[in-house]
Amino acid sequence: MGTVRINISLPENVFQDLSKEVKSRQRSRFISDAVKDLLKKKKEKRLAEEYKEAAQEIQRVNQKLEGVLSDGLD
Repeated sequence: MGTVRINISLPENVFQDLSKEVKSRQRSRFISDAVKDLLKKKKEKRLAEEYKEAAQEIQRVNQKLEGVLSDGLD
């Protein structure tokens, strides 16, 4: 997979903390890994919300169907 060179701005204190923790030659890899992790977490959260909404919709449909299926069966 190819790479794309970008230019980003960081608050000075964030850059200082980054510089203390990560060698300058390893910053791109560190930032790339951090972005991948955050994107994965956001995707998982979004999917969990979508699954929850889908489950609620299925429950609503099932409740409607229960009423329809039980009509006239007494």
